[in-house]
Amino acid sequence: MYDTYLGTSSGIHRISGDGIHPLGLTGHRVSAVHAWRFGNDDSVLAGTYGDGLFRSVDSGVTWTRIEAGLTAPAFRTIVPDPLNPEAILAGAEPARLFRSIDRGETWSELDAIGRLPASSDWFLPYSPRAGALRNVYAPGRSRRLLASVEVGGLLDSPDGGATWSIAPVIQDDDIHHITGHPDDPALLYAALGYAALKRDGDRGDYHLGGVGRSRDGGATWEKVETDYTRATLIPRAAPSLLLAGPAPRVGRQGRIVVSSDGGDSWQAASDGIDVPMEDMVELFVEAPDDTIWAICSGGRLLRATPGEWRWTAVVPVALSLEVESVAFVSR
Repeated sequence: MYDTYLGTSSGIHRISGDGIHPLGLTGHRVSAVHAWRFGNDDSVLAGTYGDGLFRSVDSGVTWTRIEAGLTAPAFRTIVPDPLNPEAILAGAEPARLFRSIDRGETWSELDAIGRLPASSDWFLPYSPRAGALRNVYAPGRSRRLLASVEVGGLLDSPDGGATWSIAPVIQDDDIHHITGHPDDPALLYAALGYAALKRDGDRGDYHLGGVGRSRDGGATWEKVETDYTRATLIPRAAPSLLLAGPAPRVGRQGRIVVSSDGGDSWQAASDGIDVPMEDMVELFVEAPDDTIWAICSGGRLLRATPGEWRWTAVVPVALSLEVESVAFVSR
């Protein structure tokens, strides 16, 4: 059993056994959410797109704006720190990363990211802010952290975030998501877009976008999908599979596909939905019961069981909710 917190284009909602309930922050676009059980209540962090970060320690009854240590107004991801179970990481726009060790009350910036010379070139096609840090991933049991920057490149820290370097994946700077195999730290996958930083020299006829695969921890990459992609996932319950949500056009005509051979070949995984989709998958998220939830660019929220891949809508159309983020709390 678990409860689900939804960040939407207008506030926070919770799905529990008796339905979907609004929890406030109406008028705020909640682009990132993280929740956990603490004491008798849930603690919830709601990162908005442009209005800062809010915190609730009473399951969403009341909210407090959090400012201590934060220097960015728009949040793209809030997740447990994979290197420290007592800490939380928040990725922002402009592309910055923050860490909290007191359950989100105060934050410190991993400020070596902002000091990278390349950061002055990061951008977003749809925003005046300089890049977006979309997700964080830790391969293996080392102190290494990777982070995706749209449009900037793949951030790489060997020391838990103290120092960073950044590089494209092949020639692609538009990194939407980075993940890897849970049992093989050398096997990485990057979801790639179509935007590019200005560079000296000619890129030739190189095609941007798709899914990049590395078998050597990111030293070299190859393309295993060529369409624009924002979301990939290796399911916890089926780590031999790779799920992806590519689309030939940005934000529309998407599809959901799965590979059982690391991306060498793909099969449709889209039962229950029309393909091409009216939108595309923005992010795959795993629930405590191992179901996979797909947040779509049009605000839809879909759910399927790995292996079956029959997608159903989580939120009734009649509620007119545009979902942007999701978090789970086990009971």
